[in-house]
Amino acid sequence: MNKKGLKIFAGVLLAGSLLVGCNSEKEQGNEENNNQEQNQEQNEFAIENTTTAKQVAAYVEIMTELGNAKEGNAVDWDKVKATYVDTLQSAVAEVSSDLDTAITAAIEGGKTEQIDANVARQIIDKTTQSYFYNKQKSLHKDVIAAMKAGNDLDAKNIFAELKHLVNEVMLPTAVKRDGYYGLTDEDSMEQNILAGLSAQEQALNTGNVDDYSVYKQITDKTLYRSYYLAALSYVEKIEAAVTSGEYDTVSLQNKQAEAWGFYQAIKGSLSGGDEEAALKIDEKLTLFVSNPENLKAEEVSELFTKAFVGKIKSYHAKAPKALEENDVTSARGSALEGNVFMQDIKLVMIEKLGAEKTEETFANANSWFEAISNGNVEEAATYSASIVEALDMLVK
Repeated sequence: MNKKGLKIFAGVLLAGSLLVGCNSEKEQGNEENNNQEQNQEQNEFAIENTTTAKQVAAYVEIMTELGNAKEGNAVDWDKVKATYVDTLQSAVAEVSSDLDTAITAAIEGGKTEQIDANVARQIIDKTTQSYFYNKQKSLHKDVIAAMKAGNDLDAKNIFAELKHLVNEVMLPTAVKRDGYYGLTDEDSMEQNILAGLSAQEQALNTGNVDDYSVYKQITDKTLYRSYYLAALSYVEKIEAAVTSGEYDTVSLQNKQAEAWGFYQAIKGSLSGGDEEAALKIDEKLTLFVSNPENLKAEEVSELFTKAFVGKIKSYHAKAPKALEENDVTSARGSALEGNVFMQDIKLVMIEKLGAEKTEETFANANSWFEAISNGNVEEAATYSASIVEALDMLVK
């Protein structure tokens, strides 16, 4: 189909590159004066010594040991517990006591054989990945804080941690879901994540904190999409297995654990779109609460769509309000955030609205972002009304 109207990020990133071009000459002198000092300090920076890299290494070590369960071999649960406690637990618990409780219970359940070892493996794996999603969000904030404080080197070092985390842990999840759903080119989550990181790095290198704050939404919300589609894909796999009759209880629980673990990363955020829908999803995905044999992908997808539509519409309220308060950066960020969230449910839009209406809606989304960026409140309102009307059609 003609995807011209769906190329939501191309124009945005082009605008970013133009901004970079404008700023580079102005800042070139300052960069030259500081190059020698910064190069010396950069030589002292080693990614493997950072907290993020140590946490990633601990996760890899845990998953390597848990891989024994997949091969039918014994797992050294004491080693898994020690690695988790020593390197990850305090950080995970600080983000969410629920995540820590789930991981700790899975380790104990696996050790005592109260939970199948592979089910425990999936809970630990996917719940830790949910922690890492929250970790990347905090790293974005830390980069912005360092940039605002004028600590350019700190900002670049933190960004290096962010890229390490995304590349080592999170990008493979996006790539896997790209393959499952056949997402390529501008629809590819991998490509959008890399494009977002590239735009952020350009903004970082030119000291443009406003652009960095806006473009982080591409990276963050595309990663968000990968967790959403990961959770949904396992529900689809469960239903397919049940329909075929070729399954056993443990294999279904494995997939249910994976769906639940991925969902934890975005559950709180989706509650802001529709709390009831978000809670229902969580209930359906929770082991020993919901029977996986009864899961229906269409029902879960509709709940996701309802929550996403609520989220997207909230940004159509936030962006113009920020403009009224003369906060253009927040307005642009909200508009882009809403647009990337809409990209998250593009597959649903095509299914329910058709390709032509979806293309038109994404074209309007591009125009809405441009109008917001240019401070044109009336024009933005016109495009927003059209977009919201299309979104409402998804949940009727």
